[in-house]
Amino acid sequence: MHVDIGAPVRSSDGQDIGSVDRLIMDPNRNDVTAAVIRKGMFLPRDVEVQIDDLRQASGGGFSVNMTAEEVKNLPEFYEANYSLPPPDYLTPAGYTYGSLYWPTSLLVGGYGGTPYMGTNPNPAGTAAATEAADRLSRDAWENAVIGKGSTVTARDGKNVGKVEDITFDSNTGAVTELVMRTGLFSHTDHVLDPGLIESVDEGVVYLNVDSDQMPE
Repeated sequence: MHVDIGAPVRSSDGQDIGSVDRLIMDPNRNDVTAAVIRKGMFLPRDVEVQIDDLRQASGGGFSVNMTAEEVKNLPEFYEANYSLPPPDYLTPAGYTYGSLYWPTSLLVGGYGGTPYMGTNPNPAGTAAATEAADRLSRDAWENAVIGKGSTVTARDGKNVGKVEDITFDSNTGAVTELVMRTGLFSHTDHVLDPGLIESVDEGVVYLNVDSDQMPE
């Protein structure tokens, strides 16, 4: 089954739960295994839906064989756990390069039982290091349109401040420092360790700590 990016998705009880934001594939099988449903008015977070749970809807788009409440309990999609395939990887017919994501560990450990040996292989390193580099790269931040004034959100969903400044390493392009500003009238700037950053999305920086765990 072919799944289009942006296609609307409804629950089995008729709720409009969002739209397909991106697709996750397994290069071992060379096919799509899950779709990411983008958060919106109903969903408080992006979730992963297994491709087998999607059905073509008669009026267009897709439906899932679960209720809206069941959809809320699906695994959350963490962008840091995924990355675009290597540029020289041949995507399945009908899909564009930018719509498909791999588990980041496959770029390190390889697929099909052997390391990936394309023309632009990922540098050697641990999966954790690769995930961190991916989510903190300059490209990731630019694609998410992060800049001064972007929202900083803690793990518990509370907005804890606004981006005041971002510093990148000139050689690697990785984020080295994020300055967050708090307060409406009396401003206070906080320098955040890049290790506190979980992921970035359109205009939002997500942290991996709750609001009551924020450093002073």
